Amino acid sequence: MPTKRTKHAEVVAPIVPPGPARTARPRVRHAAVLGLALAATGCSVGQGSPDGWRYLRTGSVAVALPKTWQERTGGADLPGTGGRTDAALTVTPAAPARHTKLPADARRETLTLDGRRAQVLSFSQAAPDGRAAGHIEVSVRDPAGHPVTIRAWAADGTAHDPALLQEIVNSVEFPGK
Repeated sequence: MPTKRTKHAEVVAPIVPPGPARTARPRVRHAAVLGLALAATGCSVGQGSPDGWRYLRTGSVAVALPKTWQERTGGADLPGTGGRTDAALTVTPAAPARHTKLPADARRETLTLDGRRAQVLSFSQAAPDGRAAGHIEVSVRDPAGHPVTIRAWAADGTAHDPALLQEIVNSVEFPGK
């Protein structure tokens, strides 16, 4: 059964399809027990990062990314073929202005990331070079109360992991808290 989770499996809420079918209750209980087990054991390497990833530390924030990404000031890039960038991540110690209009179908969520309430936007929009791409934007406050914005995008079909952007969101932590 699909579940909705936040970082470190702190909250696991079963997603029950709408409708009169109530025969799924035993499955919901099993999902809840599984969720409690995940919360008790933690998840993956680096408290939220998948195996084989490393942490990029920028100021008070740490974000996991695949080892194939190259760090740069304030973020990282995934180099592609022909000198193109296939994905990128930036961490900004403020709430910078968005350069493009947010699509009307952008998904908005409130999640708990490393104990901090965060607003997460997920949407599809062209990459800087015009290719179709998925984007995420995380707005959160660090332990000192300062705003932090994490933005990431990946050109469709290039990042080798369909859950890449969600894994980045799940990995956000504040090591100095």
